This record gives sequence, C-alpha cells and structure tokens, in this order.
Amino acid sequence: MLEERKTQIQHPLWQFKLKIQRLVMFITSIAFTAAVFLQVVTRYLFDYSLFGIEEFASFAGVIMYFIGAAYATHERSHISASLVDTIFGEGRITAGVHAFTRLLAAILTIYILYSLWDLLVFTERMGTRSTELRLPMLWIYGTMFVGLSLTAFYFLLEFYDSLRDTIWHTPVEEADT
Repeated sequence: MLEERKTQIQHPLWQFKLKIQRLVMFITSIAFTAAVFLQVVTRYLFDYSLFGIEEFASFAGVIMYFIGAAYATHERSHISASLVDTIFGEGRITAGVHAFTRLLAAILTIYILYSLWDLLVFTERMGTRSTELRLPMLWIYGTMFVGLSLTAFYFLLEFYDSLRDTIWHTPVEEADT
C-alpha cells in the first residue's frame, strides 16, 4: 500500500467503514451459501421448493458482489492485466498509464452510478417490490449504488496516487542513495 494511503486508512472512521464492508460481505456470503444449500437440500431430497429462497439468494449475491467489488478496489486486489508493468517496468510511463486507466475506471463507474441513480428514482416513484418476497427493490438497488459509489471513490484515490507517482516519480537509483 502506498505511504500516502496509509495515513487515511489509520483514521478510525476509515477503519469502521472497512469493518462494515467486511461484515456485510461475511453475512451475505453466509446467507447466500445457506440459501443455496437449503434450496438444493429441499428440492432434491424432499422434492419441495421453498418460496422466495432463490430470490433471497440472488439478493444476497448482488449485495455480496457489489460491496465485495468495492472492497477489492480498496485493497487493490481487483482484476487487472498489467502488461505495461512488464514492458516498461517501474517509472513515469507505467505510473502515467496506471493513472489513465484508473481515471477511466472511475469515470466509467461514475457513469454507471448516474444511470443507477435514475433507476433508484424510478423505483422509488413506482414503489417497485420484488416478485416473491415483496421487498422494496430500492433496498437492493441502494446497496448496488453504495457499492459502486465506494468503488468509484477508491478508483479516484488510486488515480490520485498514480498521478502523484507520475509527477513526482523518483527513480529507483536515487531512492536507494
């Protein structure tokens, strides 16, 4: 992790936010696994399907995926193919390309957030509820919005770190002396 990022991470509010994200991921992964297991057992052993269990599993999966994507972006463990690192090694070019890709990822995420906001407003106006469990869809779309907002925020932080590396890059030889 970059030195500049560590000072922000040590803040109690930042740590609390990360703990909440981990807790949500843990609870939803347990709920998702239990729901799928329960559905398989009841369907194939008892030839009975529980009402709403598949919808519940889908909702738990959506929450887990979006909050997990945000957390992975924070940890910088999201999927990336960095051929640039292999070709150019460490340096300003690599840092510049990383800054560009992180800015692009943030812009795309913010664009999706904008579209999701329209969906949230529409869902709230229409009072849309899920088919089987009759849960307000605003809850599900709201967790998607929170996860994408955090993802965009973390991409912007990565962009900032990469931009600083591009501008104030210290060659490895000078850093060792």
